[in-house]
Amino acid sequence: MRVTDRLIFDNATRDTAQARAAAEDASRVASTGTRIHHPSDDPAAAGMIPAFQIAGARYAAIGQAAGLASDELNAADGALDSVGTALSRARELAVQFSNGTYDASQRAGGALEVSQLADHVRAILNTRFGNRYLFGGTKDDAPPFDAAGNYVGDTGVRQVEVAPGVLQQANVLVNGMGAGTTGGVLQVLGALQAALTANDPTAVSATLDGLAAGTDAVANTRAQVGASMHAFDTAVTASKVASDGETGEASKLGQVDLVDASIQLQATQTALQASLAATAKSFQLSLVDYLK
Repeated sequence: MRVTDRLIFDNATRDTAQARAAAEDASRVASTGTRIHHPSDDPAAAGMIPAFQIAGARYAAIGQAAGLASDELNAADGALDSVGTALSRARELAVQFSNGTYDASQRAGGALEVSQLADHVRAILNTRFGNRYLFGGTKDDAPPFDAAGNYVGDTGVRQVEVAPGVLQQANVLVNGMGAGTTGGVLQVLGALQAALTANDPTAVSATLDGLAAGTDAVANTRAQVGASMHAFDTAVTASKVASDGETGEASKLGQVDLVDASIQLQATQTALQASLAATAKSFQLSLVDYLK
């Protein structure tokens, strides 16, 4: 082979190899939808993509935790609503049986209903949500209210992140509703039951202030729960927007438009075929040589 032919052959081989590599790269991009498979493909973008992905994952985790906290608070709000309803009924009974026109048997019937209300309220305040008590603070190994209406939970606060570095209280403290407190709901229900059982209208009337205090305690607690729920619901929405934004930035850096990728793939395949054809024609390759 003359030197000129050797140069032509070397150039053709190099051009074909480059065309083949370009076609392979285009095929990989079109099939995966990503343009960066090695840091060397785009060092700057390759360094930025993980940062966006990590930030997106963190926002997603914040949103998930906030959603779970909101669900728990929603359950707590429903439970407190039931407590408020029970206290309203107890107040109706207290007003009714403080009237001197009722006799002992009628008040005994009222005492039975109040006893049932007290059991219902105790069960609600000892409600579990998942693996913890809704109203036990951070103490999950025992019910927060004992049989006497004493609060035996703790006042520990659980916090959940609603934004990077920003924490929001995620549990409901009801220690102010325990026996010996102004809002001691179980204690006042017990006092009402005892007064009705004793057929003492004056003692029945004396429980009205305690029932009002308990009702206020429930209402105030629900207001706090509502504010926390709003914070967590807002965090869920904001975190999704932020997570989608970070993920989108990572996608912009690493992904390609599939239409453009398909066009590029077709162009590189056409260029490869043209290079092969030109090489075959220049050296009058046989069909077998061409296929190889």
